[in-house]
Amino acid sequence: MLMNSTMDQNKVTVAIDWITKLANGINPIDGSILPNSDIVNNVHISRCLFFVSNLLEEMGKKKPSQQKQYESEFQLTPEAASKVYIAERTGIALFVKEINKVIPENMKPLAASKVTQWLVSAGYLEEQERSDGHKYKAPTELGTSLGITSAWRDGSQGQYLAISYDSNAQHFILENLFKL
Repeated sequence: MLMNSTMDQNKVTVAIDWITKLANGINPIDGSILPNSDIVNNVHISRCLFFVSNLLEEMGKKKPSQQKQYESEFQLTPEAASKVYIAERTGIALFVKEINKVIPENMKPLAASKVTQWLVSAGYLEEQERSDGHKYKAPTELGTSLGITSAWRDGSQGQYLAISYDSNAQHFILENLFKL
């Protein structure tokens, strides 16, 4: 949890105080003792409130994590490119993960979205829109001829178009990463 300002820290401090009071069966607004029949006096609710209070305290103690600083922007040398694992067929996220495995730790990793944006701008993918307004990317004829295919699949949030890249398409992307 990142504390962006003193106001955020104050809100967390008040929340911790109020939750702790409720866990102890005290009305945080007027300080009165809550009746034994009150829901917060249920042992399970009380334990949960103590847990949340402690969790907020621990999170408030942590310093905001600094965004990782990279010494260089992404670039792929021919030597590193030769070490990238090429699958028979894969999705872009997994392929980009393989690419990022061969770059130095101090180099900014490649983002899958950057690759797909380039593929759209180069005419290998196109953005389409479903009747419900949901946008997705699909291979063009040019993309299909390169080895980019798609299939509709069922996911936890409904149907989605799964795009896969054969070994030819993966090699093509590797050879053209300098254009990103």
